[in-house]
Amino acid sequence: MQPTPFRIVSSLGVAALVGVLVGCSGPESPPARDPSSPEPVSTPQLIYEDITLTEAKPDGGILWRLEARLAEYEPAESADDGADRDSGGEDVVRLGSAHLQSIQGEFFDEDNRAIRTRAERGSVYPSDRRLELTGQVQVESERDNLRLQAEQVEWLPEERLLQAKGQVHIELLDQQGSLRGDRLVIDFGRDQMQLENLDPSQPVQVEYQDPKLVLAATRIIWQMATGEVQALGAVEIDAPEQTLRLRGGQLLTQVPFTEQTELRLLENVIGYAEQTGQEVAAQEIRWRIGSTQLQATGNVRYRQPGQTLTVSGNEALLDWQTNTAQVRGNSQTQFTVP
Repeated sequence: MQPTPFRIVSSLGVAALVGVLVGCSGPESPPARDPSSPEPVSTPQLIYEDITLTEAKPDGGILWRLEARLAEYEPAESADDGADRDSGGEDVVRLGSAHLQSIQGEFFDEDNRAIRTRAERGSVYPSDRRLELTGQVQVESERDNLRLQAEQVEWLPEERLLQAKGQVHIELLDQQGSLRGDRLVIDFGRDQMQLENLDPSQPVQVEYQDPKLVLAATRIIWQMATGEVQALGAVEIDAPEQTLRLRGGQLLTQVPFTEQTELRLLENVIGYAEQTGQEVAAQEIRWRIGSTQLQATGNVRYRQPGQTLTVSGNEALLDWQTNTAQVRGNSQTQFTVP
């Protein structure tokens, strides 16, 4: 089986290391060692400065093209000089890896989109078609309208996955918002992004500028092609321009946010209008961002500020601009005795 083409080009005069990497034109193998002879000297390190690395697909497309200030080549670890066997019994050449410093360049998805990147360090594994970047990694995709920063990024082109860990910060290139979390997975095949925090006490943070919204949740799922957004686990929304706070277990909405965008919160939702002190709890609350009204359905419980009573029913409409609330469907009033 033919290995994936993998080139290292150096400004110091090294034209290519294809022969070294695939074992086709390297130095002759040494003769078998006499057991009585001294231990052989270990293979010297191959270090290159100011290099360009390119890995191509069998059809000629490019997986990535990277420039690095320094690269160290590490031969494949195999008892058979880098040759393994696949499930059909054929020899598969295992390529070595290259460990890089001061990296900039780009990698390409299945649609040949260039995704720019920069990192302090990184490693390329041609046999696995895997690229790892670490240390203040930056990734930018204009088509997806985002710029990413993280401590570690892994690119798996065959799975069309980009994974990031450690202080993940995503900026929308239209300057409209940002996201922060611990772990990110972008599936370019499904046009889906997932951002989550493993510690529920430190939720994912989303800030949107116009209109102003702050969202916190355990996990955010964003369908990038359609704009559908789902937030899960201890969802909290703060809309300071409308003096509104919402809390629930799940959020369904659409981006980009506009004054016509509807937020649908599910699972034991509470809405609180800070301006009037009105509070409503329900199984579901719908709110259009530019509106001063909440629509609540399912086991509704409404509390009027300054009064020791709770009104319950099936549906409610709360308006904090007019300081009114309507509760319908088997409504009941409960008084709290001081």
